[in-house]
Amino acid sequence: IYTSEDEAQARARIGGTLISLMVDEGQNVAQGQLIGIIDEARYGAEVQAGLANANAAKSQAQAASASANQAPANLDAANAMANKALADYNRTKMLYDQGVYAKARLDQMQASLSAANAQVRAASAGVSAANAQANAARSQASAATAQAGVASAVRAQGRIYAPKSGKVTMAPIPRGSVVMPGEIVAFIAAGTPILRLRAPEADAKLLKTGQSVPLVSSNGEIIGQSIISKIYPLVENGQVKIDLQTNGGEHLVGERVDVALPIGNRDAIIIPKSYIITRDGFDFVMLLKGDKAFEIPVQRGQSISNAAIKDGVEILSGLEINDVIVAKAK
Repeated sequence: IYTSEDEAQARARIGGTLISLMVDEGQNVAQGQLIGIIDEARYGAEVQAGLANANAAKSQAQAASASANQAPANLDAANAMANKALADYNRTKMLYDQGVYAKARLDQMQASLSAANAQVRAASAGVSAANAQANAARSQASAATAQAGVASAVRAQGRIYAPKSGKVTMAPIPRGSVVMPGEIVAFIAAGTPILRLRAPEADAKLLKTGQSVPLVSSNGEIIGQSIISKIYPLVENGQVKIDLQTNGGEHLVGERVDVALPIGNRDAIIIPKSYIITRDGFDFVMLLKGDKAFEIPVQRGQSISNAAIKDGVEILSGLEINDVIVAKAK
């Protein structure tokens, strides 16, 4: 059977509708060539939703970062107020000790100092909280951006490329059909065209790479030559797979041709086909005995051509070695 060294399969990676198919049977394609596009609305919606989530997360992250940047200023202001409250308390305490201010004045300064210190603690906690919120917002923005990138990558897997260079032998799915993940969109015959056959394991042992194998027609005529390029080392169901390199020419993938495997020699009687007389479904030849010729029945075998006899026929019975035959009279 004529085939190719490899058969590549272009498969769908995601499910959806095959909205575009750029190849047809018999067309040559190059490795990496875009041959089909699968579109699934769900993936497009996921991409848009992912981008929207990413933009919203980025806005929140910017707002959180602005708050985090403002928090140290609030802490500085609280520290300044706390320092002023401490100075006022110390001055009031000194005057209280001298009997200038009453105890109520000192208690008022003490309360102001406590409130200022509380504001400092709140502002310091606000700085930590603002930084944590900003970090969390930035992490959410990164996650949303990554999710949008994943959705875009999944959608991009809807583009089907030729895995190898070769000829498209079959594109079984028409444009507009719904395909499932892993479904084959196109079969591609890749590599060098070869002739592949299976021989019985006993006969395969007699063959070797580089050996010439004739191509023959249905009537046994030699129509070409081939060379054994590879003998596979695996026996399957008692047969061995063999690859042959042919002498060129355009052939259909799967086209059958007969070959004459040189698996041994035997003696045979071969005569020109023109010497055979066929009458009433029986075959005869003119056997010469002395100076007389008379018809004898023979059983013919397969047609065989060689260097000595171009259009020959094997005789299975009726003739013996050294018999002399003559051509039929015209």
